[in-house]
Amino acid sequence: MSASLAQKSDLARLLVIVRDSATARRHAVEWLGEARGHGDVAWFGPEVPERLPGARPAQAPHWLGRELAAAVFVAGAEPAADALAIVAGLVRGGGVLLLLVSTRTSSPFGQRWQRFLREPPACWKADTEAWPLPRGVRQPTRFHLNPGQRAVFPRALDLPGRRDGSCVLLTAARGRGKSTLLGAWVRHWLEAGVATVRVTAPNPAAIQALVRQIDPVRGSTGIDSGVYRAPEQVLASAPPKVLVVDEAAALPVHQLLALAVHAPRTVFATTTTGFEGSGKGFHLRFLKGLHAQGVRPREYRLHRPLRWMASDPVEAWVNRLFLLEAEAGRVRTRIADLERLGSRVQWRSGAFLARHEADLEDLVGLLSDAHYRTRPSDLQRWLDDPNLAVGLLRGPGRGLLGAVLALVEPGLSESEARSVWAGERRPPGRFLPCVLAAHGASAVAALPALRLTRIAVHPDWQRRGLGHRMLRAAETYARRQGCRLVGASFGVTPELLDFWRQAGFEPVRIGFRRESTSGLHAAVVCKGLNRTVRAGLDRLRREVAADWPIWREGALSGLESATADRVGRCLPEAASGWRAGDADSVRAFAHSQRPFELALPALRRWLDAGPACLGHLSRPDRRLLEASVLRVLDWPRLCGLSGESGRNGVVRRLRHIVARSLTGPA
Repeated sequence: MSASLAQKSDLARLLVIVRDSATARRHAVEWLGEARGHGDVAWFGPEVPERLPGARPAQAPHWLGRELAAAVFVAGAEPAADALAIVAGLVRGGGVLLLLVSTRTSSPFGQRWQRFLREPPACWKADTEAWPLPRGVRQPTRFHLNPGQRAVFPRALDLPGRRDGSCVLLTAARGRGKSTLLGAWVRHWLEAGVATVRVTAPNPAAIQALVRQIDPVRGSTGIDSGVYRAPEQVLASAPPKVLVVDEAAALPVHQLLALAVHAPRTVFATTTTGFEGSGKGFHLRFLKGLHAQGVRPREYRLHRPLRWMASDPVEAWVNRLFLLEAEAGRVRTRIADLERLGSRVQWRSGAFLARHEADLEDLVGLLSDAHYRTRPSDLQRWLDDPNLAVGLLRGPGRGLLGAVLALVEPGLSESEARSVWAGERRPPGRFLPCVLAAHGASAVAALPALRLTRIAVHPDWQRRGLGHRMLRAAETYARRQGCRLVGASFGVTPELLDFWRQAGFEPVRIGFRRESTSGLHAAVVCKGLNRTVRAGLDRLRREVAADWPIWREGALSGLESATADRVGRCLPEAASGWRAGDADSVRAFAHSQRPFELALPALRRWLDAGPACLGHLSRPDRRLLEASVLRVLDWPRLCGLSGESGRNGVVRRLRHIVARSLTGPA
């Protein structure tokens, strides 16, 4: 390659817009084939043309860590926001991102999208004219680090010799070359004779830039290099001397914390802004978890772009479109002024926010600076969802003190509630009614509910009662909308549970699986706004209290002890013995699709009663039933006992066993 070629960090990228058509797609296929001469290329759309690399938009996260000279993205009337943000970050300096767009849409985000398509650096081209090709770049050697990387590189070289529990946290905005720096570290350690160095990530393709530093000739994926192991493989094998985790924000927090405990020395690297959509939530949650385990990481950050030039116009365009760099602004309000505010929460629609950029930017910045994982698709949904209302709490001056996002969810009909309880369906857009129906509270599930999806207070104004002030405003808003119930779902901790209970919200469910975003079990809390609803919720909570000890033996056995203790203490006194609905629950598990965890308490009480029909079962079937319901063994052991290959197979077998027990001998 010619020595006169520029570095990719010295070149701007190009954004080409073409009206989608059959002619445009044929041209795009030919153009992408020609662009292959300048580096890797890809096509992202519902269908990928033959003989071209690419993926559907939903698969774009699997391309994190790669680098492209050119990409075609079929955007349609409105793009898949997360995928577009990811793909834009894959294109290197001097490369070209080509968007195929179709007819306009009247939605608020669609109007925003059309406006940005007319702004620089967007360059419209006809489907028949020549389109610009990527410019060639000089590929650096594996040791070519920019000044920012060179400043950080020596600080972790001694990690293999540090004490157990040593940890490095490397963060950067996208395109800053964190994976390249990780590869330089890994290569140094391997050449120094470190016994075992392992690299893990969401998938092996995500560490291509890292592997190129280890072996620029042969290495194209983590599997080729021999250093990659999937997270599950790492946890199931002997601890390596050093473990490197790339694209960490794409892994569940609880899995990251398990990796931190498993390996004596770890490096975690992630992009905290941009295409991973983690905001600052990952940083806050993960650091808190590390500190709770006694780990104090050394933290480094890269600032200078490596993949494109510092003032790249395409990156600035994407950041503005999705507000990826929005931050909570300063609030100039005195405490005395704050006391006079009352509950002055202004409720706005997505359409309103779409017309008021300053309000929208304040909202996104506040939520990103809070503990929420905010994706580009969240912005798209907030603007377009007609059922979403945004409550903004402002001080007398400029700046946003707090925000609460609320969705009105219609109630369920009697037949819908029964189907949800039986596990046969789950109507979209009705999260709270479905939770209530699944636990048998069909009368309450029939009522419209206001679900609070997010609530955040400015970091400088927390612990001053503003969160509870917004909750009171949400209750007033709920009554105006005809709702008789307000609820929310969140990754449960003792502190968060206390916050909601102090406002009158009580837990009605603890999720049986950990959330991928927070690494915590999700709590669902509700507050009734009239006496009838409160009575219905009280009945539900008494039933939850009766089932709680059984769930703690099984699906919730791994719940943090402090959280489990706090939940147990806030539940009411429970009734004991066989319940009226237990027979229905056992039959629904056997003959329908009622989830095993929800049916487990009824199955336990049924077996405790010693039904004579169990005598019809074979010895292996009875042993599996007792192991599942009475001893509550974990799924791997149940798989071994039953000979099934996974959880679903065991549950199917249990349904057949219970059904045979209920119907008697053949």
